[in-house]
Amino acid sequence: MIIAAHRLQAMVPAAVASVLDRAGGASVEVVIASDDGTDYAPLLPLDPRLRFTAVGPVRSGAHAARNRGLAVATGAFVMILDGDDALEGPPDGIAQVLVLARQAGAVAVPSIVRDPAGAEVRRMPPAGIATFGFAAWREAFSSLHLIARRDLVQPFSDFRLIDDVLFDLRALAAAGGEVPVAAALAYRYQLRLGQATDTPWERFDAEYARALAAIRADGFGFGSHAGAAARVLRRWRAMNRVIGTRPGLGDYHRVVADYLGRPAGKAGPDGRPSTGDAEAEGPGLRV
Repeated sequence: MIIAAHRLQAMVPAAVASVLDRAGGASVEVVIASDDGTDYAPLLPLDPRLRFTAVGPVRSGAHAARNRGLAVATGAFVMILDGDDALEGPPDGIAQVLVLARQAGAVAVPSIVRDPAGAEVRRMPPAGIATFGFAAWREAFSSLHLIARRDLVQPFSDFRLIDDVLFDLRALAAAGGEVPVAAALAYRYQLRLGQATDTPWERFDAEYARALAAIRADGFGFGSHAGAAARVLRRWRAMNRVIGTRPGLGDYHRVVADYLGRPAGKAGPDGRPSTGDAEAEGPGLRV
């Protein structure tokens, strides 16, 4: 488990504990990659399962910190966890997921978006979904992480906001484009004021544009799944534009939850009717 940490001294201990508390019956390694000059070791319990990157770099970006974590990680499987998020599940949740991962190469860990009070806003994929691939990923509109075999992952690309999305989509491609969904583990995506989802939409838009250009140029590490990855990014870019250019719509994740819950034919957040499966393009969103 790789945790990039920037000014998260108060939150990283809880993130680490959420991993160790679900590691029953599994051999786990948690790598904390400091990106703020802080030595996080004194803030955490002495535990041989914890590893730390060298202290020094400051504001190099989550992608760079995560790559430093990858460089020192020794585990056979890799997953990322933000330092202000957490895992949810039973005490042996990781061990249960690893059984699947050893068979399939990678497993999608459902994301549960929770508001500041802890209430569930969204869950991706919905409960009961057994497999998850590129087509379903188009509808996620939020980070979704894999536990993936080490040889299936690539280094994080130089993106400040969507490096994790690209990392996990590449792992999905390397695993064949579809993976089983974990039933015993979930990723708690905790909403807080001032986090990356409060970033101006134009910054996300620019990163989506750059990633799409890279895919058009040479496939950008997606191989035969380059087209499917591009469709995910185009769709997410469109949703970002819809919500970002209409601030009156409200919170991103609540708008997405409302949008995805609308029956076909009902108006979406951009005022256009939903059509079920059309491609998302331009400043509006057709879904």
